[in-house]
Amino acid sequence: MNQKYGAIFLAAIMVMSIFSYFVASFIGDSNDVEDTVTDVQDAPGFEVIDGTHFSADLNSISDGLAITPEGVTNIAYVDYARVYNTPLQVFAPNITDLYSVYNTLIVKRYSASNSDDFAFEAHVLNPETVGFEYMVADSYNGYEILSRGGDLYNVIGTPTLLGSASSLTKVIDVSSGTANVSTEYSEIMSYVDSGAEYQMLSSEDLIADQHYVEFRNMGDGNYSKTEVFLNPLDTTLDKIISLEDNSTERNLMYDVEIVDEGRIAKVVVTANTSNFYSLAMEQYY
Repeated sequence: MNQKYGAIFLAAIMVMSIFSYFVASFIGDSNDVEDTVTDVQDAPGFEVIDGTHFSADLNSISDGLAITPEGVTNIAYVDYARVYNTPLQVFAPNITDLYSVYNTLIVKRYSASNSDDFAFEAHVLNPETVGFEYMVADSYNGYEILSRGGDLYNVIGTPTLLGSASSLTKVIDVSSGTANVSTEYSEIMSYVDSGAEYQMLSSEDLIADQHYVEFRNMGDGNYSKTEVFLNPLDTTLDKIISLEDNSTERNLMYDVEIVDEGRIAKVVVTANTSNFYSLAMEQYY
């Protein structure tokens, strides 16, 4: 396998989201985890923020898409509560970074962005406290827009939203039913099963019009990676078949489904914990 593409893939897991940028904006405001825990114990709850609090399910990338406006190109979801202390932790930031944004723990994260300056994240927090500095910059449709400095704002709720003010108002409009929700990925997502800890989706990949990737703890000592391609290149399909042919020699179990004359390809690869690195590095470029 081309190791260059493997390295690119691992880097893309964080590049696809805007989380690393947000963390860099706040990291100077946090101390160590012990101090943060003390702050959390003393911090007030969400009730100190007036107005409507945002409310939506956030248990999957599909839930995130339900509050996302049209036109996004890169989407990611992770359940950090189920990632740490497993091999999937290699894809996650340092746990201190998860405290740095709010001085409380981000346990679930969804991000969506495009190249037209739209970007936002949705975070489920535990505990749901307001232990960070903010200013009430404005209100929009009953929601308080909290300034965090620069062009970063929050809308408190479950989940709590983070992004530019213009991006957050678009999300509120979608949630309120006054703007169109993203439906561009409905077809590819119909091939996705719920329950994965880590999910990524992009329409900017070079090997297919749309590309979905997930990692999942199977709960029996095995891990799986599922990839779904919409309109993959012929070379992508050839690579899938080639790697499937010698998969048993590499201790990987393949399940390949190609439908509609190659318009959709779904690949599920399973490996045990000791072979997780090989699973993660299996690429179809």
